[in-house]
Amino acid sequence: MIEKENFNQVKKKPLNEIHGERVLYQLVWRFTPKAEVLKAFKGVARLTVPPGETNLMHNHPMEEQIYILLSGSGIIQIGKERVDVIPGDVVHLPMNVPHGFFNTGKIPAIVLNIGAGVE
Repeated sequence: MIEKENFNQVKKKPLNEIHGERVLYQLVWRFTPKAEVLKAFKGVARLTVPPGETNLMHNHPMEEQIYILLSGSGIIQIGKERVDVIPGDVVHLPMNVPHGFFNTGKIPAIVLNIGAGVE
C-alpha cells in the first residue's frame, strides 16, 4: 500500500512546550513500521515562522535534522554559530546541539524539517 500525505491538508498547530506559541508545525510523516531503511527517519514537518518570531533554541538528544528554507529569510543558529539563510538553503543540525530558526524577514518563513535518529 502506498503511503501519502499532503502538507496542504494537515492542520497547522503550535508545539508550545519546545518551539514557542507562534510557530506553526505541520507534521506529515512519522516513521512507519513497514519501513526498513527509512525507519531511521523520525519525521518530516513544515514550519511556518511569522516575521520576528523563532522556534526557540532547543536540541534533540537522539536526532539529527535538516532544515530547508522554502520561503522567507532568517538566521539559523547551531550552538553559538549563526548563518543567514535564504530560500533553497539546506542546513544540517547535528544531534544534541542546541539550534533554532529566527525569522528576520518581513514575510512568514517556511522551513521544511527532516529528522533522522537512533533508537
